[in-house]
Amino acid sequence: MKKISKALKRIVVVALVALLFMTAPVGKVYAKEYLARADIDMSMDEHGSLTITHRSVDDELMEGVNSQIYLVATIDKDGQYTITDEFKECFSDPDFFNNGFDYDVWKDCVQYEETSDSDILDRYIKANKINPVTEGVSDDKGKTYYTGLKLGVYYVHSDKIVKDEYTHSFVNFVYPVPILVQDKATGVISPNYSPEAEPKKSRVKNDVETHCSIQKQWNDGGYANRPASVVFEIYCDGELMETVTLSSSNNWYHEWQNLGAHDYTVREVGIADGYSSSISVYQKPGTHDFVYTCVNSRGGGDNPPPPPDNPPPDNPPPDNPPPGGGVLGAIRDLPQVLGAVRALPQVLGARRLPQTGQLWWPLPILVIAGIFFIVKGIKKNAKMKAKNN
Repeated sequence: MKKISKALKRIVVVALVALLFMTAPVGKVYAKEYLARADIDMSMDEHGSLTITHRSVDDELMEGVNSQIYLVATIDKDGQYTITDEFKECFSDPDFFNNGFDYDVWKDCVQYEETSDSDILDRYIKANKINPVTEGVSDDKGKTYYTGLKLGVYYVHSDKIVKDEYTHSFVNFVYPVPILVQDKATGVISPNYSPEAEPKKSRVKNDVETHCSIQKQWNDGGYANRPASVVFEIYCDGELMETVTLSSSNNWYHEWQNLGAHDYTVREVGIADGYSSSISVYQKPGTHDFVYTCVNSRGGGDNPPPPPDNPPPDNPPPDNPPPGGGVLGAIRDLPQVLGAVRALPQVLGARRLPQTGQLWWPLPILVIAGIFFIVKGIKKNAKMKAKNN
């Protein structure tokens, strides 16, 4: 019986230790200890670097990819981030980046919107005509080296590139310089002032035909002096493609189509006095068809007007087209389409406990239940041995 008692004690001790390891927030505790030391080396300011590697979907190194970087936030010696003046209006929360270095959350500020082939920061930069800190082109190893950087958070934007029969695209993302890296052998966390990153990528075959249309809607309560026509400029890959005039004679509608994947931008020219203009874009699911809708509203307009009674064939207006423009916080509920970075290193906050929706609370109950049945089995076995003897 003494042997059984010792065995039971050992089982209980092992189970309790295992239970503590399963429930203790090891990573978060370690993060707080690190933050308490706050040893960001500010002598590295303007001496940091960032290397971007571009690959194809087939992991082929991509030479000749243009990219630009923008400084979104700076960091101080205490590890606190401050959003730069240029990007303050893009964030509803001034402490967005001060979340304990949880890099996974940061990708929310570059939420990719498939319908406009863009993201929050990209639209904000274009709307406010913000210039990049610097730009570069990938070499024959697919790498672009950005050196002499101020410490902080950078937005990395990559241009599309056409190679063979495909157009290759890359997902824009934010990345910190330095990034906190945990040594796998020692567990020590230290800043890496020269990190490397790689964007996610996709490609579209160039023989794909893209079909687009633009339609005008009015929200002015039937204003008597509504403009008789409106003018739009249509840009393809940043270059003016055509200028069109919409009026009642063409049902306030125009369409165009081209082969290959292109970036289209529609701009209204000469907005009438007293009116505001809002342009949204909707992509038909599973197609390369895009519908641009421009709503001109006049002060005092009650609600957006209903769709036309007879919309052009095969191009019905969307029931709930996504809003165009806007800042972070206004479109938080957009679907998570594509991540920000292809593969983060083993960094603090980047790879946490599994995030698949599993529940941890049943573990203690299962451990206790297991101990109970083990003890019961040992006792039953001991009684049977005593009876046989």
